[in-house]
Amino acid sequence: MEDLDRRVARWVEAGVIGAGQGEAILALEGEGREAGGRRRAVVAEVLGYLGGVLAVVAGFVLGAESWGQLGPWGRAAVLAAVTGVLLGAGWWLRGSEGRVLPRLASVLWLFAVAGFAGLVAVLQEGRSDDALADPSFGVAAGALVLALGLYLLERRALQQVALFVAVVATMVAGGHRLGWSWETVEGYGFLALGAAWLELGRRGLVGPRRTSEALGALALLSGPEVFDAEAVGPGDWGLWLGLGLSVALIVAGSVLARNVLLGIGTAGMVLYLGQVAGEHWNDLGAPLAILVGLGLVAAAAVVARLRPAGNEAPRRPAAD
Repeated sequence: MEDLDRRVARWVEAGVIGAGQGEAILALEGEGREAGGRRRAVVAEVLGYLGGVLAVVAGFVLGAESWGQLGPWGRAAVLAAVTGVLLGAGWWLRGSEGRVLPRLASVLWLFAVAGFAGLVAVLQEGRSDDALADPSFGVAAGALVLALGLYLLERRALQQVALFVAVVATMVAGGHRLGWSWETVEGYGFLALGAAWLELGRRGLVGPRRTSEALGALALLSGPEVFDAEAVGPGDWGLWLGLGLSVALIVAGSVLARNVLLGIGTAGMVLYLGQVAGEHWNDLGAPLAILVGLGLVAAAAVVARLRPAGNEAPRRPAAD
């Protein structure tokens, strides 16, 4: 392109072509170069994904055959090398133009967090697969530190997912280390984490916002499931709590025009309504399900017809 710029400038100065024609030539060649750059970026992303999948598969095969023979320091060296390569490749690609290569960098950094968790597990003199299946507080906290650092560098969706998963693992491992019960850690913990994540996303402290809404809403609706599974307290109040939270998400999604909250709230309502109907089918039967369904449809129609006070259309004056 630089050589073409010099040639076009010389042609314009010699009067062979006009200035407008020279600009058209450069614009046309520049579009071709950008298209070629996009194609190369897509090819690089595909090769990166294929290479990553092959490396993971090869790692599992080698691990199954000779992981136990490597010894603690050999396993630590392998995991450290893999984590370092993933971090370095992600750092090199994160500043690339376009969306393809930075997206690949985000995926590599997500894998790097998992690799670092395995490294910490090996350094704690445990097998990485066992430690990751039931993570200790040290493994979860180590993954949390790296995930937080990467998220502060690149606030992308996958980095937020890695941070959220690390926060959940740290919360669960810390609660079990303190001797708390399962329903206390997972039940109340998911409720608190979901509400906090939604608020952080609303304030713009955690982004992208759609990702924070999805993660927060899912965590918020997971707490009642834990209560119902563990049969905490009298009756099935966990199901009713989940149903109420689903309605709250639907209302919030409708009022704030947030489709993620609306969709997850609707899915949660279907889930918890089905569970409530299953629990009380013999007592109340199909009439309750029909009435509830009709009531929800009527409520949806009423809400859809409502308008904020500031958006009402002005009334025309009555004719004389």
